[in-house]
Amino acid sequence: MKWAQSADGFMDKDFRPYPISNSLSKQLVHQMRSEEHAILIGKNTALHDNPSLTVREIEGKNPIRILIDFNLEVSENSNIYNDEAKTIIFNSVKNVEDNNLKFIRIERENSISQILEKLYELQIQSVIIEGGRFTLQESINKNLWDEALIFKNPNLNLKTGTQAPNFDFEPEKTQNLRDTEVLFFSNGSLD
Repeated sequence: MKWAQSADGFMDKDFRPYPISNSLSKQLVHQMRSEEHAILIGKNTALHDNPSLTVREIEGKNPIRILIDFNLEVSENSNIYNDEAKTIIFNSVKNVEDNNLKFIRIERENSISQILEKLYELQIQSVIIEGGRFTLQESINKNLWDEALIFKNPNLNLKTGTQAPNFDFEPEKTQNLRDTEVLFFSNGSLD
């Protein structure tokens, strides 16, 4: 899992994207993306941030993009639908494969179990969860994470916006990238 937050615990300002970390942090994130098999976000992140979820700051291979969008509310003109990477869309509407897009129909009930089963069938070995608060919190609550990185700007207070997930763990280490602290966590309960 990975997210950025302000000193006062917000992931955006006034519920709109806001730069929290610096360019060195962005390079580290793109390096991480290039080393993982896939990257996952939920519908709200796609709608609000319109991310590409590709590797741009360094040379490397784009991860498979995974979108959870039950009602297919994200426009096919969004960046996540471009042809820069293979993309899997978990939804409750259709099963279709079209060029780089693979729509996989799942039921809402027990959706996480179904997603994990499908990813296993597709032999996807690792996933970065870069979703918003809801997707991240679900992963934390269900203990479905191995490692977490929090990019924290200790000099930035946003006062309002989307709160970062509740995450009561102690970092194994902290690294400073100029004005951004990177907190590294490992889930010892999975050992």
